[in-house]
Amino acid sequence: VGGAQAQQLNVTFMNETAEMRAWCASTHCLGAPHNSIVVGQNLTFRVTAYLGVNRNVTIGVLSDPGLPNDAFVSGEQRVIWSNTSDPAVFRQVSFTPSPAQAGLVYRVCFKATEPANQNNTATHCITITVAAPHPLFDLNHTADNSHPIEVGVGCPVRLPIVVRDGGGSNYCMVVRNGRYDGTMQVPPMGELLFVSDSPAASIIGSHDGCMMRTYELVWYPTKGQEPHDYEYCVHAVDALCDGMACELRAVEMCYRVRVAKCKYCLSTGETIMHAAARYHTDWLQLWGANTHILNPDDIPAWSELVLGPTYTVQTGDTLQGISTRFGTTLGAILEANADIEVHDNTGIIAPGDRLCLLPYVCWDESFSSAAGGHTPRIEF
Repeated sequence: VGGAQAQQLNVTFMNETAEMRAWCASTHCLGAPHNSIVVGQNLTFRVTAYLGVNRNVTIGVLSDPGLPNDAFVSGEQRVIWSNTSDPAVFRQVSFTPSPAQAGLVYRVCFKATEPANQNNTATHCITITVAAPHPLFDLNHTADNSHPIEVGVGCPVRLPIVVRDGGGSNYCMVVRNGRYDGTMQVPPMGELLFVSDSPAASIIGSHDGCMMRTYELVWYPTKGQEPHDYEYCVHAVDALCDGMACELRAVEMCYRVRVAKCKYCLSTGETIMHAAARYHTDWLQLWGANTHILNPDDIPAWSELVLGPTYTVQTGDTLQGISTRFGTTLGAILEANADIEVHDNTGIIAPGDRLCLLPYVCWDESFSSAAGGHTPRIEF
């Protein structure tokens, strides 16, 4: 073997013969042609060149394309290869990508030259890909947004939001309120809550290690926010991004929620009497409107109540006439219908409008006076 090597005249990067390739495979004398790493993961490899017995060779890095920023290349060192006494020359490269280098691909080329014969050269190139984060909503665990959600006042809108790295590199992701441009945030009294991390089984870089990250988008519509449609969003970015990289990699998830009229949810510790007081009606009226409730003193928290019947305004209707007909008052109608515009102390309604009505069940003289002295016949 030694005699055959002594006849070697061409510079090689230890990949010309089967013996060289086998030795390189066992000693890692030559970096793989293609390498994929994540931010914070160190890549260290050698490039080894050989010319022959007592023949000198040098290794340099081609300036075009050059080295990645912060990559380090050692000086030339000698190593005896295989079971011979023949020396080869190697240089070692070490590179740990920073967050700003995520998504970049580098091609690094090395040139081995015989000093005594500048035409005797060999070139070896290595590609380094720094995996980019890919924010992705996990649709198996994230609330479905394909259909509008309808809830009543005080009813919980709790939407699980789960995000992960769709590129499989386990970069950590962050979910933020609203679209990336800051618009369409959760309505007042809503908030985005961090719930938990699901760490990766192994961490290969300094900036990865999240299998999944879970949030919850929480909103309890308040009185006066009905009946309106709301669309609000969240966006997910990776924890590494900065500036334009955030915008380019951001993904968004939006939800449509309609706060329904004439519906209300009891909060923890609240009773049907509390709800009646909130809407200036009596608890018997609420109980009568919710025939599924067997015991008005034992209603679970967050149960949805129907406040009363709804009525579609007809041509010629007035609020005063509707209140008299259904045994309620103008004030009670305005209280239960936040969307009615009032001008000069007059509520403005139009044919086709839907009104929530809370007819009094326990009718007394004070209610009769408020209703214009009329004792109503309740119609549902």
